[in-house]
Amino acid sequence: MTRRALLAVSGSAFLWGDTMEANAMDDNSDLLAAVFEVRSGRHLSGRDFVRRLADNDAVFVGEQHDDPLTHHVESRLLQELYRALGDRLTVGMEMFERDGQGALDAYLAGRITETELAKRVALWPNYSTDYRPLVEFARATHIPVAATNAPQRIVRRVGREGLSTVLATLPEADRNLIARTVLAPEGDEYARRFTAVIGDGHGDGAPMDVSTIRRFFEAQCVRDDTMAESVAQVLDTGRFVLHINGGFHSDAALGTVQRLLWRRPLGTRIATVKVVPSKYAFDPAEERGEADYVLFVADTRPEQKPGS
Repeated sequence: MTRRALLAVSGSAFLWGDTMEANAMDDNSDLLAAVFEVRSGRHLSGRDFVRRLADNDAVFVGEQHDDPLTHHVESRLLQELYRALGDRLTVGMEMFERDGQGALDAYLAGRITETELAKRVALWPNYSTDYRPLVEFARATHIPVAATNAPQRIVRRVGREGLSTVLATLPEADRNLIARTVLAPEGDEYARRFTAVIGDGHGDGAPMDVSTIRRFFEAQCVRDDTMAESVAQVLDTGRFVLHINGGFHSDAALGTVQRLLWRRPLGTRIATVKVVPSKYAFDPAEERGEADYVLFVADTRPEQKPGS
């Protein structure tokens, strides 16, 4: 690790020792200060970072869902990409499922209230603090928001019963809520990564059996293929997509990103961004191969006690 230490955290502002001068985008530019191009290890100013992202067709931002500063960064990035792209921009969000698109559209258009939206859509527990700012900015600027994810009820069925069983019995109305093609290749890099993460179980020390891991991986692929198909559909209209998702869905350009490229193999320009919360130090080289750009933020979450 390099000897770059976190010096201070004040509200949403954070300073890193031995790094860079703040760029001059505006008073909130510190939120995009610790950006590195992973391939070269070079620091980028916030302005250069946004300019490079805007020169793509889609940008995937991989997050840790429970990190508050990450969500500030995402809001900041949305604002800057809107300045760069204007009405070409669409926001895609893992946090909304396809069957909620109608309600989401109605809310963005002002036809229903936020209370009604919450009744019709299963909002994530941290929606009000972490994802609402993205939606409210989109609403104020008339940016479309794509509900890209597969419905949780279908994903859970796949996790219990397996993909082939669910596909054979799924009603046509529900079949349209997930990707038309779902692939779950055995033994590829994404499958190996998934098994490494989930194979030890849920922290109880008891390893999962192979068949359970397989069903869970198929459920994961339902999410990835559905999000990829959703993004592809937006790209087919000539729009730019900023997609917000958990980091595992886009790390190393696997998961959702890989499946988007299966659908649009020619000429689709994709940039991947990984937001990494760090309490003490960071080294861009440790993220080599995981994303095109890595953005470090101060990790203000409480320390986890062993076994918690």
